[in-house]
Amino acid sequence: MSDTLSVEIGKIIRRERQARGMTIEALAHESGRCKVSVARAETGQGSVKVIMLFDLLWALDCGQDVFLEILSLDASLRSTALAVKEAA
Repeated sequence: MSDTLSVEIGKIIRRERQARGMTIEALAHESGRCKVSVARAETGQGSVKVIMLFDLLWALDCGQDVFLEILSLDASLRSTALAVKEAA
């Protein structure tokens, strides 16, 4: 996962957590993850594995629109990277 994608996914996780009034500690508890892992995911530090992403989004009770937002973001970033590569 690219650094840009990790950061953008982190922003989505933080947005959804804050929209529900949850703390990082509460999300960690609900998702079965440690607080440090959740904080790292929210700041885009390192790659978030798919299973952890699902654990967090399910713990937040996110709808399919959030999952699709992440897929769309990934597709957009890949498309941009391909266009840059082809232009070079």
